[in-house]
Amino acid sequence: MLRRLVPLLALVAAALVPPAAAVGDQGQSTAVISTAMDGRPANGDSVAPAISGDRRWARYIAFESDATNLVAGDTNGQRDVFVVTRGGLLRNDGSPWSLGGTTLISRAADGGPADGPSGGAALDGSFSGTRGGQELFQPSCVAFVSSASNLVHDDTNGVADAFVSRGPGGALERVSADNGGVTQVAVSGDCSRIAFVEGGRVRVRVGGRIVDLGPGQDPSFAVGQTKDLVFGAPNGVKLARGGVHRAKTVVPGGANPAYNDVKRRIVAYEKGGQVAFRGLGGTRDCRCDDKERVVSRRRALGNARSHDPVIGSAGAYVTFTTDASSLSLDALGHRGDRNGKPDVYLYTDRRKLTLVQSVADQAVPAGGEHGTMSYYANYVLFDAVWPLGDTSTSGRRQVFLRYLDGV
Repeated sequence: MLRRLVPLLALVAAALVPPAAAVGDQGQSTAVISTAMDGRPANGDSVAPAISGDRRWARYIAFESDATNLVAGDTNGQRDVFVVTRGGLLRNDGSPWSLGGTTLISRAADGGPADGPSGGAALDGSFSGTRGGQELFQPSCVAFVSSASNLVHDDTNGVADAFVSRGPGGALERVSADNGGVTQVAVSGDCSRIAFVEGGRVRVRVGGRIVDLGPGQDPSFAVGQTKDLVFGAPNGVKLARGGVHRAKTVVPGGANPAYNDVKRRIVAYEKGGQVAFRGLGGTRDCRCDDKERVVSRRRALGNARSHDPVIGSAGAYVTFTTDASSLSLDALGHRGDRNGKPDVYLYTDRRKLTLVQSVADQAVPAGGEHGTMSYYANYVLFDAVWPLGDTSTSGRRQVFLRYLDGV
């Protein structure tokens, strides 16, 4: 049985630590990840973080940024994709995440700057064990979308493409075709499959072939062990086994899904302006009902739209972004989200409550978007205006990581 997330009362506290510090030095804490070479916050907006799915290790964080001071020689004046490597000792016990090196991923084929914007980064990494002494859950690639024409040779289609960098940081490979421009990308836990939305259709690159799964958007591979893929289709959420087999509708009317396949097969999704989840049938470890349960509620449904769910830890935790002001802020059920901004929340199915994560201090919502989390929810990421809690709208957006202590 998985351990409890953190002690009940500890979930109400968070502290803002200086940029470039190790996250978690004082228990729960929040720190800036998008730091410049001198340790200060980046000089341009940094948004849309992703974190690798390798259990509690979480070796990599990717994001997109307009900044020019994250690495040397970033002179293109375009939005680029970066990966931050975790520094310090890697342990699977929720140990503090410390900042390592930052790598510019969206580089031209000749090593120079990209001639167009890049974004929408996705990372791999899975829950699986080892084979022949090799860690199968070790993340190894980042996929993203770019309008640049010089990331690979002979890119002359004049539209956005999907790319993958293995390593990550190695030479880029274009994985999409020439069918109308790519808008979104996702990567399986072992990087063997890259899904992308091209011309309004979900396609999956597997080796040297591309599988067309039909009309859709928001593809997301299972967090855990399999290569199953979920995506939003015109009639609801669809699931394609192995990411390549015929997609079947599993949630009529749902959209923008995320899927867990460890112990419990559970899909989280948007529906009717709320975030909900349901089981997709039993597994060897758990026979789960298919009742729909709304995440974004406190007794009554949230009073504004909630969206972009991310699921993990055998379906026990869901992060999402919300405009609602009526959700529980902490483990005691307090309310008071009065900042008038979107915020990132964590839902725990073990206690049936929500906990605000985009905080400056003492569960006071500071505003945050694009929330995501590591598999065991010991790290929650979001982007927000720096300094966190600033009521102005003139500050640069930065990527923040909140550490929820050992879990």
